[in-house]
Amino acid sequence: MMFLESGHWLGRGSLLAEGQSRGQPLDCHVLVQRDEEGVTITGGWQLQGEPETELVVRLASNDVGTYTLTVSVAGDRLQGTAKLDSPPNLGLLWNDSGSVHATFTLFAVSRGYGFRGFVRDSGTRGSNGGRVFTWEIAFSLKQEVMKGDNVVSLHRRRR
Repeated sequence: MMFLESGHWLGRGSLLAEGQSRGQPLDCHVLVQRDEEGVTITGGWQLQGEPETELVVRLASNDVGTYTLTVSVAGDRLQGTAKLDSPPNLGLLWNDSGSVHATFTLFAVSRGYGFRGFVRDSGTRGSNGGRVFTWEIAFSLKQEVMKGDNVVSLHRRRR
């Protein structure tokens, strides 16, 4: 899982609901942490003008060469499987009742990774039921700014 480098990742993209002609802007932030058993991803995503939705993902390798996933998002708990060791990196998720299904792919883009997928809610829950959504997000590793007194600029500053 070379693409899941530990650290803070920032993402920008869009979410498009079936029947819409234009996606809604979407911002994300996640913290990737590794341990002996796998990877934990915590953070959130937010549509423009909406409250933030928390996200928790747990990835663990299994005995058949793929990864087992558990995802908690927007009050739902999804489980699934993914192939994440070589391109194409693909995953499939579902909830216990089978009313929500999602698929995703991760791929390299300049200075980061792309995350694209679909989710289908069969309509058994709330007003968003029976719809299909798709998303596209570009993630980049957040660079911490280091400040030091011994840094000298070789460029003249404009005033």
